[in-house]
Amino acid sequence: MALTGLLHNSFQFILFGGKGGVGKTTMAVATALELAKDNRVLVFTTDPAPSLADSLGQAIGNEPAAVAGTGNLFAMEIDAGKVLADFREHYGRDILDILQQGTYLADEETEELFGLDIPGLDEVMSLKKIIDCMQSADYDVYMIDTAPTGHTLRLLMLPELLDSWIKFLATLRWKYHTMVRQFARAKRIEKADEFLLDMKKTVKKVRALLQDSEKTEFVVVTIAEKMGVRETQDLISSLDRMHMPSRHIIINNIFPQEKSDFADIRRKMQEKYIHEIKQKFSTRIITEVAWQPGEIQGIESLQKLGMQLFCETHEREKVSDVFS
Repeated sequence: MALTGLLHNSFQFILFGGKGGVGKTTMAVATALELAKDNRVLVFTTDPAPSLADSLGQAIGNEPAAVAGTGNLFAMEIDAGKVLADFREHYGRDILDILQQGTYLADEETEELFGLDIPGLDEVMSLKKIIDCMQSADYDVYMIDTAPTGHTLRLLMLPELLDSWIKFLATLRWKYHTMVRQFARAKRIEKADEFLLDMKKTVKKVRALLQDSEKTEFVVVTIAEKMGVRETQDLISSLDRMHMPSRHIIINNIFPQEKSDFADIRRKMQEKYIHEIKQKFSTRIITEVAWQPGEIQGIESLQKLGMQLFCETHEREKVSDVFS
């Protein structure tokens, strides 16, 4: 089956994920090119490796840039370090105020705490950048080429992480206001309170978007190998636990049925895992993509791949049943 379900539904947020080296970026960009025929599409990556720029064959920065040779496709590589620096510049004073007013730490201690390199903060900043782009509503479809599976799952779990972080800061604010009310009757709504309220609203929007089956789809990309099947099963189980819609699987790099010993051996090995994937995930739309002899880079070769992804015989498809 082809990926035509992505064309016939009003998805606004499409993510491509899977283990490293299975072709996530290539599949994401080929899909973005197809969607860009009728929509303004922004494709961006949270992977620190410059794979998106390599795939498109042009330089890409931390802000959306038009992709040469297309009319409606734009691309961006998120620089988590820059986003973090901007975040600290914009909200740093508010967070420091909360820490200093709600704890017994000295000013220099709270500043040192705020300046720590916290694990996972790069994913937090990537998510914030994505949210900012989507709130601008400049595009019809937002497509993410995610980092390998472990990073992706941390990214998708961030609403819960951020929610806990906001609750912690809100507790500090409550302690501060309790103390202030002992000396003043009226409670002032300060900038730090507005910051917490805005962050809380943002987290709520993100959680709702990730779980909205009418707007969001996570496309799993894999290969017909033992580790590919295992990681795909783990990823889909995690997506199901998070109530995140995922109805498409792409099996990439399938060897053609050719008269050569090497291709025949590879194909027979792959057929075992293709069958296993189809059995385990029988309710999903599964698209098989043939192995390509050369690298798929540049608009022309990506468009040819898009034809393979979207132009299979539609008579075999039951897309409407899956999305009903």
